[in-house]
Amino acid sequence: MVSYEFDEGDTIPLSLSSINVNRLLVNNDRIISIACPKGFCTSTGNQKDASGSITLKINIPLPFTAHLTTEKGRLFALFITPKATPSLVTEFVWSQNYKEQQSPIEQAADYPAAMTALTKAMMRFVHDGAPIAGFKRHDVDPKTLPKDEASLAIIPQTVFVGRDYSGVVYQLKNQSRSDMALTTAQFYSYSARSAALDAYQLKPGQTTTLYLITGGGATHVR
Repeated sequence: MVSYEFDEGDTIPLSLSSINVNRLLVNNDRIISIACPKGFCTSTGNQKDASGSITLKINIPLPFTAHLTTEKGRLFALFITPKATPSLVTEFVWSQNYKEQQSPIEQAADYPAAMTALTKAMMRFVHDGAPIAGFKRHDVDPKTLPKDEASLAIIPQTVFVGRDYSGVVYQLKNQSRSDMALTTAQFYSYSARSAALDAYQLKPGQTTTLYLITGGGATHVR
């Protein structure tokens, strides 16, 4: 299977088989129609197929544009280049799909439990790379950051953006010549809702991880 991420109204360039029947599907959705130029393709859907996929046979081996509509109202286009290669299952993933997933915060019983659940999810991500349902992940490119010359360097590494809250994973580094004690209170601000640390003491040159939760989505990430 090959996957392509898309936004509403995108045109996705891709190659499809001109010698086999191709299978197309949209993650967590159903394709209800595909429109090709007259005679260029033949499509078939199966109402009993839980994945909501369709099959697409290319009739004319020339590049063309097809327009797809899904059950959830997504509209996007494919710029298809036919190739004499075996077919693969092609999946399309809406870039905002994470908003439809139930996040750890939504599953929690109350506010303190919600903060704890998101913090644990960020810790799990740092440990094994597990994604966080309901949150869009953005990795921070270190090349875009100014050099932090402070005795305690606070370096953002990963941002998780959700509907109401965002989580930020920072690396903290003791750049001084003496031992340094840390507390979560150091990292609270007007927008910060929760802070957690992997370690509370750093020797010179040592690093640890800070997990910070801010309120209100991307605009509150500092």
